[in-house]
Amino acid sequence: MTKGQNTLKEKDHLPLAALLHDIGKFRQRAIDRYKPHQEHSFEFVNSDFAEFFSPCGDIFENAILHHHPERHLGCSPHQLEHLIEKQVILADRLSVTEREDEEREAEDFVKSTLISPLSRLLGADKDKEFCYKLTTLNFNRDTIIPSETAEVDETDYANLWKEFLGEFRKATDGKTYEPRYYQTIVALLHKYTSRMPSATSWGVRDEKTVPDISLYDHLRTTAAIAACIGRELSETEVDEELKILADKKEDKKESARNICALIKGDISGIQNFLYHIQSDGASNQLRGRSFYLQLLTEAIANWVLKQFDLPITNLLLASGGHFYILAPYTKAKDELDTLRQRISQKLWKLHRGDISCILADISIKARDFKAENFSNKWREVSEKIQQRKQQKWSEMDAQQMFENLFEPDQNRAVGDSDENEKDYWKFDELGKQLRNATYMIAFEVADESTNSEELTWNDAIITFGLDIHICEDTNERPESEHAKHAIVYRFAETDFLTGIEKYQWDGISESYDFRIFKPVIARRHDTEDLEKIADYNYLAEASEGVHWLGALRMDVDNLGTVFKEKLKNATISRHATLSRELRLFFEGYVPQLCKEHNKSSKKEILELIYAGGDDLFLVGGWSALPEIAQKIRSEFHHFVTGNHVTLSGGIAIEHMKFPLYQFAERSGNAETAAKSLDKKNAITFLQQPMKWKEFAEVNEWHDKFVDALTGQPQLPRDILTRLGQIYKDEKRWAWRSLYYFHRLQERYKSDEQRNFLRDLKQELNHQDSAQFREELIHVITRWTALRIRKS
Repeated sequence: MTKGQNTLKEKDHLPLAALLHDIGKFRQRAIDRYKPHQEHSFEFVNSDFAEFFSPCGDIFENAILHHHPERHLGCSPHQLEHLIEKQVILADRLSVTEREDEEREAEDFVKSTLISPLSRLLGADKDKEFCYKLTTLNFNRDTIIPSETAEVDETDYANLWKEFLGEFRKATDGKTYEPRYYQTIVALLHKYTSRMPSATSWGVRDEKTVPDISLYDHLRTTAAIAACIGRELSETEVDEELKILADKKEDKKESARNICALIKGDISGIQNFLYHIQSDGASNQLRGRSFYLQLLTEAIANWVLKQFDLPITNLLLASGGHFYILAPYTKAKDELDTLRQRISQKLWKLHRGDISCILADISIKARDFKAENFSNKWREVSEKIQQRKQQKWSEMDAQQMFENLFEPDQNRAVGDSDENEKDYWKFDELGKQLRNATYMIAFEVADESTNSEELTWNDAIITFGLDIHICEDTNERPESEHAKHAIVYRFAETDFLTGIEKYQWDGISESYDFRIFKPVIARRHDTEDLEKIADYNYLAEASEGVHWLGALRMDVDNLGTVFKEKLKNATISRHATLSRELRLFFEGYVPQLCKEHNKSSKKEILELIYAGGDDLFLVGGWSALPEIAQKIRSEFHHFVTGNHVTLSGGIAIEHMKFPLYQFAERSGNAETAAKSLDKKNAITFLQQPMKWKEFAEVNEWHDKFVDALTGQPQLPRDILTRLGQIYKDEKRWAWRSLYYFHRLQERYKSDEQRNFLRDLKQELNHQDSAQFREELIHVITRWTALRIRKS
């Protein structure tokens, strides 16, 4: 191919130029600090990978080189020759609008660390600064949790760049750029640039840039905005927007031109869908259903991207049953109602009203990318979702719903299942496949219909253009009829290019990426069969004390307020960074905590069903749940760097035959009760909501009671009953407790037992003892009784 010849359409090379415009910051810090970063970006595409990027042409390369024309060419952006150059500049400046500056000491930009955006929220400790370790993305503690001592060595960037070049060469060797490779490039940037700052505080000004936006989040949001600009604005309009951005006058005239639409999708009906399942094989079914809902959310989001012909970077977030897409305003205005109707028709046919997807959008002008405005837009689109929930299915006319309702239905709606019904949808099979899943293949199929007489979960996903295959064996290589493209995801592992040679097909193009979350599945210890996973009976029997099962729900308190009020200078890049960091904690790090707990236990006892967005749900032997809840809360405290963002949870425990849907409902009610306390930041256990600090104190006394009642010599177990009775008699509890525990101290000669009774007596008579309120005494005694009882 002739060098400089552009064989790509504008819609394809504009987002790519925006995505790579600042890759030179990475290269500059690794190779040559004195050369401007835009020249490094240019050399990355023009020298390092010239053959691969050759179809993109000279204009593409110039767009990367000239995104700071004032410094590089001595001219204003609107004076540049080529439209793509101006489009990249406009997208770049809208992505950050105004960088957050403050009085900071200048630092060597090669040694600058990425500051945690959570440590910059309103209410955080301003005297401390918490930063991330410069490394490739992984889900280990030292990567996810920021610290005050994170430092960058002089060789860190060089080593990281060397690794990046190696993987980039592996992904592109022998190829020339085509749009199908875009997602692989995005995934590599996610892996290598999400733990390094975009801008650093190296300037000579008194007010210096705060490095709290990752390079990855700046690149992906710039690409998303550029894709919209390319379809929405003429060259004259781009020039005008650039001039307005350059005008620093306070009374300047703002543009009224809509550029983007922020679209939010919300999957409704999740709770009833998840837990209405058969008792037989409940663990596999619940795992399968939960994963299906994640796939459905992503499939609908990707289907919308496909209809708008947008790249993956325009999907800002897809997690927790929600997704956000940045789309060109006019196309969204003209086509969103039709898409909304088509999605509803598909879901109605599949689920007969049990599952729906609510779509809402809000227009975005250039001025709306300013920090004070973008948070309002994020909130307004969520408010629109709530309004549309009051008019669910309104996009479908009565005749359509009537006809669909009475169509022959060989495959009953999922919510119709009963104890004796076959698992038509194959959720049980999907749950089993996830046990040893290493890769997931998403084939893009042109035909979105299915001829299956009995629909399965995958047939439902196919209606949105994706044919999903879970690979349990690394040698497994699935096939798909009529597929035109395949996306190969590695589960819970960022080394996603390992072994890609076996995932290549004739006549099908491929992209490679990684999925952050994979369910944590407990395995049995009473069999030599390593494939045998624990059912809920096994988890219950693995508990200490009574053989009961437990469910834990947790989520972030007041997340909307965090984004609306606590996130300062809330540009789209900061929104993207904060959202992604929360996903990393829940989807990437919480599974590690659960695995570590299972590994350290005599028997694997926890099963993490779901973690994503800002919440989690896990099932396990009841005795393990208080410990893992406190561990997650403690690590979340370190993750957010304080108490300015908090977490609440609820634990429900019952015997193993208790219906799962009631279990889930009770854990949800427990979480709600915890959030009813002032300022939330609490947990409910044994039907008692309490603050985390109180829970820790209750736990401490519970452990003391267990030691005292199971050690040698043992205290009488009726102490639990007597303690409860004493506290119920409010008028006489003080002198009765003194008398009772004084007699016990005389009876027992062991120092350990006497010391325990002495401490307990003092605590009972301490007027301000929060943990010994009557309701908390109930938790301590009940918890201890369940723990020491033999089933």
